[in-house]
Amino acid sequence: MKKKLKIYSTLFVVALIVLLVSHKVRFEGYTWYQGGKDTLMFEDNAPEFYTSDTTYHEGGQGVHTIYHPTMSYNVYVRPKMPRDNQTLISRSKWLGSEKPEMQTYRVTMQKVRLETPVKEEGFFINFPIIVTIVSGVLTAVVTIWILCLVFKLVRRIRRGEVFVAQVSKYLEITGYLLSALYLIQWIAEYALTQYCIQNIQLADYHIVYSNDTNSMYLLTGLALMIISQIILMGKEIKEEQELTI
Repeated sequence: MKKKLKIYSTLFVVALIVLLVSHKVRFEGYTWYQGGKDTLMFEDNAPEFYTSDTTYHEGGQGVHTIYHPTMSYNVYVRPKMPRDNQTLISRSKWLGSEKPEMQTYRVTMQKVRLETPVKEEGFFINFPIIVTIVSGVLTAVVTIWILCLVFKLVRRIRRGEVFVAQVSKYLEITGYLLSALYLIQWIAEYALTQYCIQNIQLADYHIVYSNDTNSMYLLTGLALMIISQIILMGKEIKEEQELTI
């Protein structure tokens, strides 16, 4: 029991330090852009994303547009070396004062949503689809399991059973499941990001990995595991007091 408490406490401290450092310090590497003809620009929607047909009716004619299904990826990006000192610039009027004036901002993209048309052939054996389905199913199973344990835990506490082995066991298993939930989502995000890095080319930007998983799952899970051992210690103390009396 005490050994488990030391292990869980150490893991909690290590996880807290790692998460704090990883959110403040970027470890990913990238190479400078050295030339080429790819450019980032505003232009009309690409024809791969929709189909337009001219329709005729009694009042004249119109355009019927069908938008194709797309797959989307949320990725973090890092700009390559600007060419000829060019950057994304926004200029807008500030209307909050008596004399409107132009304000200039430099726009730096960090997280973007990429969309690509879905290809009919091989759609269901696409790697991102497989990762999304597997992680979704595992997340659903773990979440339902956690809800069942919480229900049992609340029922025990309402009966006044706090310092008992069963409550400690429920808390410990819930802690394991919350930690597993964090790992499932982290692995899925990391795998999808690596897939995007290997298979997607962006003009003037690199795709990079950044841990965007909810760290509260891991910290809460480890905290519950620590509390479970504290409850066991309380149970032992309670039993010793009863024997003494």
